[in-house]
Parts: sequence; C-alpha cells; structure tokens
Amino acid sequence: MSIRQSFDRMYLSMSIMEECVSERNSLPEVSHKEMLYLYIIALTEDCTASRIAEMLGVSLPAVTKRLNALEERGLICRTRSEEDGRVKTVTVSERGGDLMKRADDIFYRILGDMEVSFSQEEVEVFCRM
Repeated sequence: MSIRQSFDRMYLSMSIMEECVSERNSLPEVSHKEMLYLYIIALTEDCTASRIAEMLGVSLPAVTKRLNALEERGLICRTRSEEDGRVKTVTVSERGGDLMKRADDIFYRILGDMEVSFSQEEVEVFCRM
C-alpha cells in the first residue's frame, strides 16, 4: 500500500468516526468547533483569546464571540491576569472538562473499533510517522 493510499484510508476512517459521533448525537450540547476550542484551551499554557485567534488564523472578535458563548454555558472560565489587568487567561471549567472526558471516551471507543480494520503492521507504520 502506498503512503497516499494509507493516508486516504486514515482520512476516511477519521471521517467515518466523526460522522458516527455526529450521528449518535453523543454530545448534543457542543459543536465540533466548540470542542476544538476546548481542546486548544486545555492544551495551551496561559491561553488567551489573542493566542487562540493567532493559532486558528481567525479574527479576535470571532474568538471572543465563541468564548462568550462557552463561558455563558459554563464550559470555560476567564481570569484577569494579575501582572496585566488587560489580559484574561482562559481555562476549561470543571463542566467543560467533564464534557471533554465524555468526548475522549467516545473517540477512544470508536478508535478501538477502527483499529480492528488495520493490520498490526499498518498500525506500527502509522505510529512511526
């Protein structure tokens, strides 16, 4: 199998997985894009709206709008910096963390189902990439 075929197969599997999550409506309270924001926030030290905008290549007002919605639903917290009162650090709230845990559980369950469609050799090659 060529590398292109391998990537095509991986992309197809990931697309099927995403569709399964959507179809099962397992997390109806959050969109795919909102989950992306939660993961960015969780994985970015001293996360700010400006940093998210830079990472995603979108405008600061667009990020602020999304963060406002996440904060209103209790999924994130914003804390004013002690060093610079103009800066607000963004963190995932306990409720947001619980939602991320549920998403991870769904993802890893589906990933386990997908793994059986690949040979051990294919999995090892993928892991080395």
